[in-house]
Order: sequence, then C-alpha cells, then structure tokens
Amino acid sequence: MRFFPQAFQWTVLGLFAYTFLLIGCGQAMLSDEYLANRSKKEFVKMKKKETVSSNKSHQQMIQEIGERIAGVAQVDLPGTDWEFVVFQKGDANAFAMPGGKVGVNSGLIDLAAGNEDEIAAVMGHEIAHVALRHSNKRMSQAIGLGVGGVILDVALRNQSSTDRMLGRAAYGVGSTVGVALPFSRENEMEADHRGLYYSAMAGYDPRGAISFWRKMEAKNKGKRMPQFLSTHPNPGNRIQFLEEKMDHALGLYRQAKQARGERSKG
Repeated sequence: MRFFPQAFQWTVLGLFAYTFLLIGCGQAMLSDEYLANRSKKEFVKMKKKETVSSNKSHQQMIQEIGERIAGVAQVDLPGTDWEFVVFQKGDANAFAMPGGKVGVNSGLIDLAAGNEDEIAAVMGHEIAHVALRHSNKRMSQAIGLGVGGVILDVALRNQSSTDRMLGRAAYGVGSTVGVALPFSRENEMEADHRGLYYSAMAGYDPRGAISFWRKMEAKNKGKRMPQFLSTHPNPGNRIQFLEEKMDHALGLYRQAKQARGERSKG
C-alpha cells in the first residue's frame, strides 16, 4: 500500500475544503444578462440544427402550458422573454436555458400520452431551474473546479510525476462524487419542489408528476446507475419526495382551479 507524504495529503484536503467553500454554497458568479443573451443565440442555432416538430397541436399545447406556468413563475422571473419549442426527437426529455428558452422533445409528449398534467409537471420543473438560476450556479461551479485544478497543479509542482498524477486523480474523483454530483442532485430536488408548486398554481393537477415519473421508472427499469454516481435522483426517491409535498401542492391546485372557475378533479 502506498502512503503519501503528509504535506501531499494536506494539499489535496485543502483543495477539497476550497472546493466546498467556493462551490458548496451554490453562489452564481456570472451575469444573468450575459447568460440570457448567450442562451438566446444558442437556441437560435439549435432550432436550425435540430428538427422542430411540425405537429401544430403539440406546439399549441406546449405553448399554452408554458405560458400558464411562466405566468405563475413571473414573480420570480420578471421580464423574462419566454419561448417554448417542440423538437422532433424520440427521447423523453425537456430542457430550459437561462433567459426562458424551453425545449420539449416529442418523445416526452408521447410518453405522457398527451396528458397535460404530466407534461406540465416536467415543464414546471424546467421553468423552476431557470427561476432558481441553476445553470448559472452550475457554470460557476465548473469554473471553481477548474480553478481548483490549476491551484492543485501549482501546489504539487515539486512532487514526483506519479504523485502529481495521483493528486489530480484524487481531486477529480473527489470533486465529482463529493461536490458536483450531489450539487446537481440537490438542484434537481429543488426544481422538483418548486416546479410542483408552479404547475399546481397554474391549474395543473400535481399528481401528474407522480404518474409521469412512474412511467419514466418503468421505461428505464434496469438501466439506472447508483444514485451517488448520477446527476439525478433515482425515480423511486424522486417519487417519494414529490409525494411528501403533495398535500400542499393539491391545496394550491384546488385554489387555482377555483380562481379559474374550473372544476377540480378532486
């Protein structure tokens, strides 16, 4: 078994401490305006590169759901220039970019079988990512990890090539498994939480989130990796978390339906 010099061990431990202090607090370091402008340009490129769905009913449905949820989220995102686009792609996925650019794959609509409550649950989740500035925080995290790697290289410059290689490996694995992946899963849970309430306040039955994630769990059965190696919570944990928040979400949903003069599903 190889034992490292104490100075070497303290160097790597010090870098982990730096990483947790700089990144663990989840501070955004970049300008929201800069990211919104960058996202707008990237979204234009994406619409040219990818196939935009020609299904008008799908696009109309996504537009209506998006506008209703964005109307609720506007209190957290005043002045956001929202845009909702359906892409003709088979994987059940959706995404949101800083500045309010939202894409929904046709495969997600197919998996949900056109169930608006289920689709609203996913779109609420994506809109919540924007409201919580998760893209900004993740990009800031990547910058912080990069800076940590540079500092490590400088600190180990007098060590042997083997020790430098092992130090980089330890920092890479530790920062990914110990910081980046847990931070990403935390972001997902935050977006699940707020997104559930957004969709409910927009008048969509929040129980659609449970039925959708059960479909995703069945679809991906046997393909999951351990949660600690994943950027997302596993579907079972996600469903349990959403169920714990469901009573409050249902109360918001019923209030929204009453305000809209519609009949609640119960």
